[in-house]
Amino acid sequence: MEQSQRASRHVQLHCGRSAVVDLFNLYLGRNSRQKSDDLPLPREASNKMQKRVTAPIGDLPPRNEQFLLDFEQLQVQFQDREQLRTLTESVLIAFVIQCSAHVPQSEFLLFAMRSLCSVGYVKWDSFLPSLLSTISSAEGSFGSGCPTMIGNSSAVISPSITVPNASSSHISNPASPLPLMHGIGSPTQSITDQSSAPTLSPVKPSELVGTNQLLNMTKLNLSVRSTTISYLRQLACKVILNALESNLKPVTHAEIFSHMINWLVNWGQRNSGIDESETAKPWKPERPLLEWMHSCLDVIWKLVDEDKCLVPFYELIRSGLQYLDNIPDDEAFFSIILEIHRRRDMVATHMQMLDQHLHCPSFGTHRFLSQTYANPPGEPIANLRYSPITYPSVLGEPLHGEELAFSIHKGSLDWERALRCLRHALHTTPSPDWWRRVLLVAPCYRQQAQPPTPGAVFSPEMNCEAVIDRTIDLLKLTNSEVQCWQDWLVFADIFFFLMKSGCIDFLDFVNKLASRVASGDQHILRSNHVTWLLAQIIRIEIVMNTLSSDPKKVETTRKIISFHKEDKNPDSSNVSPQSILLDFISSSQTLRIWSFNSSIREYLNSDQLQKGKQIDEWWKQVTKGERMMDFMNIDDRSMGMFWVLSYTMAQPACEAVMNWLNSSGVTEILQGPNVQSNDRMMMMRETYPLSMSLLSGLSINLCLKLVYQLEDAIFLGQVIPSIAMVETYVRLLLIAPHSLFRPHFTTLTQRSPSILSKPGVSLLLLEILNYRLLPLYRYHGKNKALMYDVTKIISMIKGKRGEHRLFRLAENLCMNLILSIRDFFLVKKELKGPTEFTETLNRMTIISLAITIKTRGIAEVEHMLYLQQLLDQIMSTSQHTWSEKTLRYFPPLIRIPLNQRMDKRGEAIQAWQQAETTVINQCNQLLSPSADPNYVLTYLSHSFPQHRQYVCAGAWVLMNGLPESINSAHLGRILREFSPEEVTSNIYTMVDVLLHHIQLELQRGHVAQELLSKAISGLAFFIWTHELLPLDILLLALIDRDDDPYALRIVIGLLDRPELQQRIKMFCSSRISPEHWLNNQPPKRVELQKALGNHLLWKDRYPPFFDDIAARIIPVIPLIIYRLIENDAPDIAERVLALYSSLLIFHPLRFTFVRDILAYFYGHLPSKLIVRILKVLDISKVITIALVVDLNFDIFYFVVYFVVLTRHYSSDSLIRVLSSVCFFKSTYLSTAGLLCYSSIRPGE
Repeated sequence: MEQSQRASRHVQLHCGRSAVVDLFNLYLGRNSRQKSDDLPLPREASNKMQKRVTAPIGDLPPRNEQFLLDFEQLQVQFQDREQLRTLTESVLIAFVIQCSAHVPQSEFLLFAMRSLCSVGYVKWDSFLPSLLSTISSAEGSFGSGCPTMIGNSSAVISPSITVPNASSSHISNPASPLPLMHGIGSPTQSITDQSSAPTLSPVKPSELVGTNQLLNMTKLNLSVRSTTISYLRQLACKVILNALESNLKPVTHAEIFSHMINWLVNWGQRNSGIDESETAKPWKPERPLLEWMHSCLDVIWKLVDEDKCLVPFYELIRSGLQYLDNIPDDEAFFSIILEIHRRRDMVATHMQMLDQHLHCPSFGTHRFLSQTYANPPGEPIANLRYSPITYPSVLGEPLHGEELAFSIHKGSLDWERALRCLRHALHTTPSPDWWRRVLLVAPCYRQQAQPPTPGAVFSPEMNCEAVIDRTIDLLKLTNSEVQCWQDWLVFADIFFFLMKSGCIDFLDFVNKLASRVASGDQHILRSNHVTWLLAQIIRIEIVMNTLSSDPKKVETTRKIISFHKEDKNPDSSNVSPQSILLDFISSSQTLRIWSFNSSIREYLNSDQLQKGKQIDEWWKQVTKGERMMDFMNIDDRSMGMFWVLSYTMAQPACEAVMNWLNSSGVTEILQGPNVQSNDRMMMMRETYPLSMSLLSGLSINLCLKLVYQLEDAIFLGQVIPSIAMVETYVRLLLIAPHSLFRPHFTTLTQRSPSILSKPGVSLLLLEILNYRLLPLYRYHGKNKALMYDVTKIISMIKGKRGEHRLFRLAENLCMNLILSIRDFFLVKKELKGPTEFTETLNRMTIISLAITIKTRGIAEVEHMLYLQQLLDQIMSTSQHTWSEKTLRYFPPLIRIPLNQRMDKRGEAIQAWQQAETTVINQCNQLLSPSADPNYVLTYLSHSFPQHRQYVCAGAWVLMNGLPESINSAHLGRILREFSPEEVTSNIYTMVDVLLHHIQLELQRGHVAQELLSKAISGLAFFIWTHELLPLDILLLALIDRDDDPYALRIVIGLLDRPELQQRIKMFCSSRISPEHWLNNQPPKRVELQKALGNHLLWKDRYPPFFDDIAARIIPVIPLIIYRLIENDAPDIAERVLALYSSLLIFHPLRFTFVRDILAYFYGHLPSKLIVRILKVLDISKVITIALVVDLNFDIFYFVVYFVVLTRHYSSDSLIRVLSSVCFFKSTYLSTAGLLCYSSIRPGE
């Protein structure tokens, strides 16, 4: 029974296929009568259709307008519409290949595709990849550049060409749709018949040309085959250009782009076996070849068009198109290559070779060829590209992988290129993440199970030589009496990291450095800097193991000792800490080496041993009796000796630091009025934090011990740490970012899995991350991972009642993290389920994505594949719609999907109106001055969730401009008992109700200014008088309603309130400077209530460290500026920036804020506002230089603006540019300056 059904379906499908093919043959003018053994047309087909299909060969084809009507009559022969669509696409692919050389037939096929697409019988996203795959399969069966026709051919293609059958040419491409195509169209003719017959003779499918003729095709004339394939590609490009008018999927754009580039890159390849004498002759491309090239270029230009951004221009830059060996003599081809080079030169000129701070796309790096688009991963997608390893990185050819790295010979051009890049990296200190991705582990340290790093391209030999070069360079600077101690410290940090990572063979380094010094650089070694450098790493495990197991340990030891340079006549006036350290360091290192190998006693210097005794005696004298080292009043000699001690006896030095930080004792924290717990909380009294100058000279080994012990005291101890202890901990992490950095959530939970559940630990950790270590995490590229860790905390507590302080702090940290990430990121590591973000963070993520895409573009084409899924995931839990003024600045990739969202504010107001009576009655019982306190508990236990979201709105209505008319104590208690998510919902709802009431009152004749004044006073009552609501969330809720004409006016009124100005003044005066690491005075802890207010603290007693209400609005101010600019209020934006300039200097990422706002509104900002935005940067030193050289301030700010937009901002870079401007002051603005200003757009 089943077999008969399958046979019936097969016959039905064959009949339908024949009908579709015959209909196309009819309209293509290729109709032929069916042979007696062919299947007849089904009876269901109309007589009119049969008459057309069997019309005489000499008849003219029907008019194109009739085609769609005739085609729709075929629907009855198929089980469903999808079956007809699939078959139609496969038939069209065959006819495209058959008819590509026949202009009228090609034009009809284009018409048919447009018509069928308009009614859904052709889907471009499935048709185009199949068409391109089929063409590639045909070309691949004969080699690149050799045309192959698929399906049944027509004599109109060429008078002397035979085309293989579809089934035979499709064997190598299983993904192609051609298995459905057996026996379609006009059958193939022999070469003899084609050359003589003016019309077609129908042939059965069994008579089609087989695979044996494929071998004969290779003997055809090259020019004829090139002409044929040119016609095919030209028609394919026309089809694609038509398709691009529709809204295609990103994966389709990527597929098209890949094929177009492949065609152009391989256009000039010749067949193997062609006579060399022929290939040597000059050959000019024929007209068909140039025509398809021009069509192909049209497709590419349309794909990379900046307005649509179907494919980022980065893809074209990385395609290698400009490296063609055989460039055709064609103006259009030359234009696109010129544009690629122009953009690459622009980037090479105005970007650093290693732009590690902003993580900009690296245009000179190729990606893996094995990438697929079907299942795009989440986070690892950003690391699929090879690292920027060439010099300069945007112009040179990249080196690929481990095999090539080991195959590069010393002295070759590639070796020098790699060394130049490494030297540059050692000078500019990219993040450890960059080093891990590009450096290979030395073979002697590599574990067997350790997989190779695909992007690692620098061998240990290259790295060793580059480190030696950097050492020699620093020695030369030192000998020239240039103050470069800070450079030595930075280099020591990197050197420690590289050695600990196993990227440098220690024995190889010692041998090569000793050989370098002995061969010609003896005069360079005048100080003990090399000995000090080796002393930093002597305690690393792999170094100790290497020294212990080295068969030539005596010889190695002698080489290490040979770097010692004793100062026979020390300058008694020079008692700087550095000089003392360098004078004693050889003794410290000698004692350490002696502990490994006691047999080297004969090589030791007695003076070094004597100095070791001096260190010991000095320390005994300092700690004599009960005395403790006084780090507050330490002199230079004592500081230098303590540095030496850190290399010799790390444990006593560590104990001395911990004793100092604990020296002031502890005190008990008093209970607050709302606290009912009897638990005692003890807190360390404040002392002086250790200065950066002291910490900088300590050995990295001691710093590691200190960090570990400080983490025990801060996060695992029973006593609340002092701010001085926390500041010292932070400063240690900042001093050696390569050696000491650790991801805190992972590190702490590994040491104690339940540590975050300990009271106060999560608060302290989030404060440290938000107000101290955020730039450090961004430098390491770990801000995205940190965002995911913080999101887990948010998702766990957003529904818990009363967890407002921890939740709002985590949310504020997430705001800063989202705005700091300037590459593509997922809100969840997997694109499954709704986002765990809050409503506020969801809205901020959309803004961040818009800024990223518009100012930096999309670095990977794969990102476009799941952008829509990402937007759907974000917006699945949010009902928010953005105003038209905001959307007009969004990039099209985000603006178009968001434009389709329905504004549900009207529904929200209707829901409020329906619940208003009930809510007002409840609020009357809750918030009247004489309300029963017990009713609060009843309300919290029995109220409906849909009513709880209207508590603030009901209080607002009851207040009616008279704050004293409601019971604020009850309202505050209710809001504190709510979950943070419920408070957020109340704020957003209250803002909508407030704005709606203003509109109603205006209709009743009230004055707008009076209504606004009443609204601002009422909100100030909520925020400042009784501290019932968080200010940052309320401001964000108001600016998100900027389509209401009064929302932003209320925001400005709140920003102008004296209560907020007083808070900001107190915050700035207590912080002194954003360079917190330079403040060596005992920190002053702000009272909890003054810092955070009643709503956030409530029953919490844990003291604040760096948190403050004023600091919470720092990430909000930039968003307010964005909204004001979008609403054409640049003067107000300038005034807000001026008013909050003292607060914005504490922004953790000031340059990012300035650069993003200038790039996002490029071409839309007045010059006055641009200058005000630039003043957010710390450019006071550069301004001084501008005054000295008598530089006009208009020119000065133009230069700053230009440097910022090209992502090259630093004081040094500005000074260099300003010097050039002063030297060429008369010509700079009229030539190069204005040229760069007009041609460079942000994001390129």
